[in-house]
Amino acid sequence: MTHEREQLIQEAIERAIGALAEDQRTVGAGGLFELAYPFVAADVPDVSLEEIRAAFALVWGIEPADRALYEHVLAVCDRHAPGAGETIEQVLHRASRSGDAEATCLLAIVKSTRCPLVLGQLGC
Repeated sequence: MTHEREQLIQEAIERAIGALAEDQRTVGAGGLFELAYPFVAADVPDVSLEEIRAAFALVWGIEPADRALYEHVLAVCDRHAPGAGETIEQVLHRASRSGDAEATCLLAIVKSTRCPLVLGQLGC
């Protein structure tokens, strides 16, 4: 992907997030990815889902090597209907207590790495 194309996608995401969430940039905030996708695709018609995911990761400060883990954690959190103001770590704790083995494993990984993702709010 060329730098110019990356910049176009990044700018489209910035505009979409600004229009949809008024400075809300937390990971998983209100389904921003799903809401912004059509806006980004309108600005860059041949954009791929992968390009948009990579650009969102950059907006959130997620390193490319860590993106798969973050997306996995968010998928588990989505299954457990995060509450307003609840952190990712709190959702994983609740999911783990309810018997979700995957959440238990991810919680252990997140705690051992102290990844910055757990410090943010889900903002649902």
